[in-house]
Amino acid sequence: MNGARLHYELQGDGFPVVLLHGGLLDMRLWNEQVGPLARHFTTLRYDLRGFGSSDVPEGQPYAPYEDLRALLDYFSMDRVHVVGLSLGGRVALDFALAWPERVSCLVLVAPGIQGAPPAPEENVWLTDLLDSERGTDARAVAEAWLESDYLASAMARPSLAPVVRQWTLDNRGSLASAHLARFLSPPAYTQLEHLLAPTLVMVGDRDNPVMLRNAEVLARRVPALTRVTLPGVGHLPNLERPDDFNRVLLDFLIAQVSTRPPTAHVP
Repeated sequence: MNGARLHYELQGDGFPVVLLHGGLLDMRLWNEQVGPLARHFTTLRYDLRGFGSSDVPEGQPYAPYEDLRALLDYFSMDRVHVVGLSLGGRVALDFALAWPERVSCLVLVAPGIQGAPPAPEENVWLTDLLDSERGTDARAVAEAWLESDYLASAMARPSLAPVVRQWTLDNRGSLASAHLARFLSPPAYTQLEHLLAPTLVMVGDRDNPVMLRNAEVLARRVPALTRVTLPGVGHLPNLERPDDFNRVLLDFLIAQVSTRPPTAHVP
């Protein structure tokens, strides 16, 4: 897709849903969601470029939201539900603003918003590393992320912590090419009022304060938005409370009425 091979998985039948994972993760993030979703929808998940088993960028800038369009074109999916977590939320926002006619509804989970004003608490976990000689050590950065307030709730769960740790370390190589990703211009933060698709934003009340603030910004500025705060979870609500997360997600997606029948061709 756009000069890169993207690793994907397609399951189920029905109106298409695409799942976009967060940074330092890959499509395994959605392991607890694909089964329930596939009972109602054609469910597409994939590794973003540079993550998981997808190709690593070869020194050239690329746009993740354009990769998403190319993948949907490949499957002849002209209109989809888009679900994105964290970095995946940034990609979902860009895609929805660039091609609104292709988005039936939008689900943003602990989303980043490209172009949002910088906030000190967003990257406090990284500050000490960047001030030291270990700032370019991918493993050190991944370890710092695992110890951050974003993941504190997930890492406090004995059954979940080793899984999140392994996935994060598996994807630490993505840090080397992160600077090559380019996002929508003007940035999404300046265009939020233009998001007209029904939108659900979900955050955990134990996430980093910036993620909670992003949810508030979206609630104020996006016209058709539903906000859900899940108690007792942090940056990975779909892993920390999968049953509750899946119920909220499915209720929202099933309630959406497509105005245009989907077409999907699986090669």
